Amino acid sequence: MRTTILAYAIAIFGLALIAAGALDIYVLSNEQMFEVTLSDYGAAIRTIAGGLIMLGLAQALRLLLEINVRG
Repeated sequence: MRTTILAYAIAIFGLALIAAGALDIYVLSNEQMFEVTLSDYGAAIRTIAGGLIMLGLAQALRLLLEINVRG
């Protein structure tokens, strides 16, 4: 039971990271005070990638739980 809750907590954290990265890209695309270079988007892209990794980790944990229950 605790492991299932952990898997869902990791998934929610991954979704939060993806949302934060999308918000960062939105803020950078609407910035008008200074010139935004391509390297400024690096942190947002890394945040989104970290969120995708967290979602993959949560899915792997849920799959492992399902294998242990059935096996």
